[in-house]
Amino acid sequence: MTTNARFERELPTILEDLYLGSAPDYRDEALATAFGNSQRAAWTFAGRWIPMLGVAVRPVAAPRLPLRAISVALVVIALLLAALVAFGSGHHGLRPFGPAENGLLTWATNGDVYVGDTTDGTKRVVVQTDDDDRYPVFSRDGTKLAFLRQVPAHTGRFDLVVMPAEGGAPQVLTPVSIGIPDAVEWAPDGTSLLVNSREQPFTLTRYFVDGSAPAVLLTGVHLLADAFRPPDGAQILYQREDGGGALFVMNADGSGAHPVLESSTAPCRPCRVAAPGRWSPDGRLIAVPIDIDGIQVRIHVINADGSGFRQLAYEQGVWTEFDPAWSPDGTRIAFNRWSRDESGEWTAQRVGVVASSGGEVGPIAAPAYDGGLIQWSPDGSTILYLPPAVTDAASYGNQGDLGRPILVDMAHDSSRQIDWTIGSNASWQRR
Repeated sequence: MTTNARFERELPTILEDLYLGSAPDYRDEALATAFGNSQRAAWTFAGRWIPMLGVAVRPVAAPRLPLRAISVALVVIALLLAALVAFGSGHHGLRPFGPAENGLLTWATNGDVYVGDTTDGTKRVVVQTDDDDRYPVFSRDGTKLAFLRQVPAHTGRFDLVVMPAEGGAPQVLTPVSIGIPDAVEWAPDGTSLLVNSREQPFTLTRYFVDGSAPAVLLTGVHLLADAFRPPDGAQILYQREDGGGALFVMNADGSGAHPVLESSTAPCRPCRVAAPGRWSPDGRLIAVPIDIDGIQVRIHVINADGSGFRQLAYEQGVWTEFDPAWSPDGTRIAFNRWSRDESGEWTAQRVGVVASSGGEVGPIAAPAYDGGLIQWSPDGSTILYLPPAVTDAASYGNQGDLGRPILVDMAHDSSRQIDWTIGSNASWQRR
């Protein structure tokens, strides 16, 4: 039986105990008399204006305290407080993975960092300095903002900077400047970030918000966003540069590295991991592009231990599929795709969306960019789509072409363009 059910059953008894006695027979007459006579004026009491020295004060008998009733009342109050604490902890904390309310969108343009509200189209600048700032990323709880700040007079060298999402003093986390990274990935608890360098030897480093010394985890690796395994981020998913591009998992401190999927153990022959995979929001599955026969790349879904190898979509023809993006509830996967015709030419197709269990592909209502940024809104109702002219240039440390974001309404199969000029990757705040 639950605490609430037991409380409701015992409530009548508790209320009877708290009521200390039945009403006396003369109650109505006493009330009538009290309301029928006005209160005596204070000045008529002699003690208010005549010194009452020598007048004996008669002791007044104190009533007995209803100890049983007080004890019951204290128990009830304790139960109510415990229930309130349990309700608050269970419903008001934002989990780092899964659906959340939509917050603001952040991006960089001309070296400044902006945020905008996708519902009404308003925007404002949050970082505007003489420095060149790019690649802003919200923490998973939406309270912090990280971005790259170019080192003056050193094109291609950056500092990693963190600040409160609503604005405030910036904090530089990198004691030594870094090159443009593969990814800047917040840890689920917001205490650190993963940064993977594009420069040889592709060093994966963890930077701590509290100012602790950075920790080099591995070299020769690549990773995508959502590299931390849900729900607690205890493991990190990455691709090895050597070993045929095998897919690996390690502990968050860099220990315990082991393969999840290798070419020699993959069910298909021949095939290899074509790009780093991405965890599902519950951490049980991985979506990973697989190069099959060197002819096409198809996204596959596997269990966290590498078992359950299966192709996601079975469209007829020869396809290349990349950039899998899980919906926040884990039920759908969106991805970029290209089809090859009989002459061998590749043509960009509209972003495909398919159930995570596999099935028919439904293209979204947006133009067929040649590999644009795909990002689900925190509540899963919308896909943000950015053209590659923006994201590719930004990812290599250059100021990207100014483009306008497209928002695709997944429920109504419609899209709209927001009149914002964006020159970098974008990040959607979770609330």
